[in-house]
Amino acid sequence: MPLPRAAPTRRSLETRARLIAVAERLLAARSIEGVSLNEISKAAGQRNSNVCQYHFGNKQGLLQAILDKHVPGIATEREALLAALGRPGRRAQLRGLVRAFVRPVAAKLHDPDGGPEFIRINAQLVALHTLSVQGVPASPLRLARADRFSRALSRALRARGVPERLVQQRLLLAAVLVFHGLDDHSRMLEAAGRGAAAADTALFVANLEDAIVALLSAPVPVAARATSRS
Repeated sequence: MPLPRAAPTRRSLETRARLIAVAERLLAARSIEGVSLNEISKAAGQRNSNVCQYHFGNKQGLLQAILDKHVPGIATEREALLAALGRPGRRAQLRGLVRAFVRPVAAKLHDPDGGPEFIRINAQLVALHTLSVQGVPASPLRLARADRFSRALSRALRARGVPERLVQQRLLLAAVLVFHGLDDHSRMLEAAGRGAAAADTALFVANLEDAIVALLSAPVPVAARATSRS
């Protein structure tokens, strides 16, 4: 029988949180591939160059820790928005689903605990999030389950006569718009000053939602109809 693992100490939890915060900053600034675990350890003021491996195993484990820090809260907010949506008409339902898709992520723009950095990192992982919404295991990284949201969004598109293959493509494009759009807006806020740009952010998020609604509800191309019948 394996011995039970001891509960982490306060010092261990503080070190882990420090490593995650430093990793968020460096990975967002330079890219996932452009930063080594050793660099993160040094930037976090750790003498042991293997401290990241001790706490996370490898870079994938560190990325998972960053996702685990932010994604469950996004999923909880999305569920609350979904529950408040009720059973509106078809057009209102799609807009409500898009709002649930966009706003919990957009709220990270104003999260001082690594929110903007999370957006930038996830702009690099956008395909992972999109495929997760579709229930496809895109990578060993795990995301909070989005089954209810995924089913509701897929049903809304199918009700509009969008073929399944086109549903997947449109969800990918929508995710690209969300993460890369918010990433670009975050950089603009840094350049212009976050406090002075609150109205710009509200307008940007509303415009982003409109763009995604238009994308998802666009007429089905003739070529896509032909493909779905064959």
